[in-house]
Amino acid sequence: MSRLCTRRLIFLTALILSPSTWALEADTSKSSEVEFAIFSLNDDMPPLSKSKARMLYRGKSKKVGGSFKIVLVDLPETSMHREEFYSMLLGKSVSQMNGYWAGLAFSGKGSPPEELDSDDIKKILKWLNDNPNGIAYAPIESVPKEVNILITVPQGE
Repeated sequence: MSRLCTRRLIFLTALILSPSTWALEADTSKSSEVEFAIFSLNDDMPPLSKSKARMLYRGKSKKVGGSFKIVLVDLPETSMHREEFYSMLLGKSVSQMNGYWAGLAFSGKGSPPEELDSDDIKKILKWLNDNPNGIAYAPIESVPKEVNILITVPQGE
């Protein structure tokens, strides 16, 4: 069985067995039209440029606005949204990013974002609530209006 088929099988199994992902999946009618929001619960955090967002998710920067030392969170590796997000923002696959982060960790230059066990928006919001300078991403349709959206990442950008 090819690696892609295995990944899809794992994802579908997780989707079927995990009702917490149903709500997030239901919010995105067609994956090809997904737009992501990078957001925080911290209202004082400044907006991000596309270049700054890329630097954060490549581990090249850990601060925004000169003073906010941020913490990133990542969706589970099996999440279809994680694959789409990294493809749209960085033009990389999850496996490429895993290799990239492994190299940074090995050299002592960085560590990957903390990985959640679910891509349920409630779990993302709870993590952000526990991490005041935390930054997360999710399909924009699932993000509550009350959060501080730092940047949106449209399809095809």
